[in-house]
Amino acid sequence: MSSRSFHVYLASVIAVGVAIFIYSLWRVHFPSQGFILLTFSVLTFIAELVPVYLPDKAAVSVSFALVYASILLTSPFVAAVVAFGAITCATLQGKWHGSLFNGAQFAISAFLSGMVFKLLGGYTYEFMWHDYHFYVAIVGSILAFFFSNASLVMGVVALQKRIPFRSLWRKDVNGIFIQYFALFPLSLLLYFVYIQVGFVGMVLFFFPLMVARYSFKLFADTKKMHMELLRALTSAVDAKDPYTQGHSARVAWLATALAEKIRLSEKQREILEYAAILHDVGKIGVADAILGKNGRLTEEEYRLIQNHPVIGHRIVEGIDFLERVADIILAHHERCDGRGYPHGKEGEQIPLEAKIVAVADVFDALTSARPYRPAYTVEEALMIMENEEKGHFDPQIFALLKEIIAEKGWEPNVG
Repeated sequence: MSSRSFHVYLASVIAVGVAIFIYSLWRVHFPSQGFILLTFSVLTFIAELVPVYLPDKAAVSVSFALVYASILLTSPFVAAVVAFGAITCATLQGKWHGSLFNGAQFAISAFLSGMVFKLLGGYTYEFMWHDYHFYVAIVGSILAFFFSNASLVMGVVALQKRIPFRSLWRKDVNGIFIQYFALFPLSLLLYFVYIQVGFVGMVLFFFPLMVARYSFKLFADTKKMHMELLRALTSAVDAKDPYTQGHSARVAWLATALAEKIRLSEKQREILEYAAILHDVGKIGVADAILGKNGRLTEEEYRLIQNHPVIGHRIVEGIDFLERVADIILAHHERCDGRGYPHGKEGEQIPLEAKIVAVADVFDALTSARPYRPAYTVEEALMIMENEEKGHFDPQIFALLKEIIAEKGWEPNVG
């Protein structure tokens, strides 16, 4: 996909968003809706100024709750004006076309969501707890907002980074979907507050909304601290054995790519990434002289090396969020034919995540230089894994590894 496709897509979304904004501005009834438009615009602008950045650099903002509340309380036109104006202005510190795209895609999504709400009779019925029409209109409009927003954003990311849209959708769709439905109750509560109390209640409700934003931040900070802890432990291993520097990061990249192919859940992918980063942490307990030895290991030295999964398991098993990771670390040198270590497990006895780490670990080790040999080429490494290591790996996972290497390439680490 060319740079031209990316710019055409960007310009098209901006053009549609600007057109909707202008049309909606013309349709807003300012005598009755002007003040509520201004109020929602200011609150949305403030909320968008303080997004929460997740470890993968994605941003979470509570502005959706405000924009969706404006749909429920007013019209698709007011919501589109609020979305375009507030979000474009709030993101102006970046590139101007990026700000326009952010405002445009949100305005398109808000407008479509509002129109679905209107077509399903959302503005016809006054909310009552037993009236299913209102719920049908709400669910339909949120789904419209979600699919529009997710498709527009993933479309630009897919074109910019040259990632297939389908794989990007599979990877990120659950997180976006959960975000919308987590914030939706706040939109509905804001709707109730306005109906019962009016503008004062709506403004006061903004403070609990920012508390929700703070909760998102605490969650993101916790995830960030978790990853920093893991990297610190990995750095300790790299300091002992310079030849394996970067090995854990490369294994984690391969493991997560395999997880996407297998379509593991987001939680499983997170656990797998942690395990891949930490899989060799037990080498902290192995003597430097053994790790850096140029010649062939003695039987006793090899036995000590084989103990590193057990040491790694002991290091992390007492950490709550790494409980599952500890089991994967313990099993990442087991073989499907039962000839691995430390416990000689086979087949289904080995956790799926450990099988994934095993494939990624061996492939990176073979394509990396070691004190006792140069790096193998990609072709040589795959041939060794297929022939000399027959029975070691899960056939399905090994086949997916070859697919990933063919699609994305791999540069041997020659040292």
